[in-house]
Amino acid sequence: MPASYSLYELNEYIRRVLALNFTEPIWVNCEIAQIKEVRGNVYLDLIHHDEKTNEITAQISANIWYKSFLFLKNKLGDLLPSLLKEGTHVMMKVQVEFNERYGLKLIIEDIDPSFTIGQMEMNRQKILQKLSNEGLLEINKRRKLSTVISRVAVISSPGAAGYIDFESHIRTNSYGYVIDITMFQVALQGQNTEREVCHAFDLIDEQYELYDCVIIIRGGGSKLDLSGFDSFNIGAKISKCKLPVITGIGHDVDSTVADVVAFQSLKTPTAVADYVIEHNFNFESKILELTYWIGQMAKQLFRQKELGLNQVIQILKLLPSEIIRKQKSDIANVHLNISFAVTNLIQRHKEKLISIDHQLQLMDPKNILKRGFSIVRQDGKIIKRRFELAKKHEVEIEFYDGQIKIKQNE
Repeated sequence: MPASYSLYELNEYIRRVLALNFTEPIWVNCEIAQIKEVRGNVYLDLIHHDEKTNEITAQISANIWYKSFLFLKNKLGDLLPSLLKEGTHVMMKVQVEFNERYGLKLIIEDIDPSFTIGQMEMNRQKILQKLSNEGLLEINKRRKLSTVISRVAVISSPGAAGYIDFESHIRTNSYGYVIDITMFQVALQGQNTEREVCHAFDLIDEQYELYDCVIIIRGGGSKLDLSGFDSFNIGAKISKCKLPVITGIGHDVDSTVADVVAFQSLKTPTAVADYVIEHNFNFESKILELTYWIGQMAKQLFRQKELGLNQVIQILKLLPSEIIRKQKSDIANVHLNISFAVTNLIQRHKEKLISIDHQLQLMDPKNILKRGFSIVRQDGKIIKRRFELAKKHEVEIEFYDGQIKIKQNE
């Protein structure tokens, strides 16, 4: 019969071997698969994925005892809950322990947050490069934002402090702008974030005519809290969205993938509300300025027309008098011309009559007789030709100074 060991002996041997080889704690990088807290102690399942196939190639249980958990809380503060969640890649300082009854286990003593953040940044850069390769980084930035924002689709959680701040800021804006908000509720962190945000974009794209833009609201948090928005699928949905997407994912320095591909990225939800209100105010200001200049131009045009009308009135007032004066002047000129014409006509006729009278005087028989002429009559008729003279009739000859009668014998 071959030599054999009891299970206890085997496990005890394994414990001694591990104790000899792992005398000091070591740093291990891994992914948290499951986590739960019981009475201050934290119990985790840690796994390792093959980089090429993404298959799980290693798995082990780990604990954080209560005192170590208090130490980590004091050291990491609000960052600890972001590190200790399923799906997070972490670098942990662990003590390798083996118990004959409970088997192999890692006792976590410390966590290095810089490793997790570095892994996230590397993953973020890979996602941005992939989006760039597919031409998706700038598509949404080229969308045209409505002149006035009055209907917004908000992707957020109604109970989130960031959304409450945003909604309150919009509702109580000092300009009295009314902006209709349609909420699309999603998980803002955790494993469901990507799926729910992408689904919300699908719903919005089906009825995009109802909205002017899409707004993603998430309050402040650590870089790890915002890691859900470092997603290729979310980035692609934002890029391809038919409406401009504005992000208000609370952070001060770093930008998520969602911020990079969005139409406009702002630091806080309140900043998004201010952006929307200021966008509408800028339009209103342009309208008011245009209205002012239209009013000024109308007043100037009215003054010009009024001045022109007054000038026309003055002209109309003076025109009848001027017309009457001109007509009187014309009538006087006509009267004068007629007087001159009549005078000239009378004068010409006088001269003509004088000339005729002179001619008549010159042709008076007495005057002709004075010049040595005489008038021959016979039987009371003036004889102008010799053959008119009848023989044996008495001839009367008239001279200037008298008449004689001659009796013909033949």
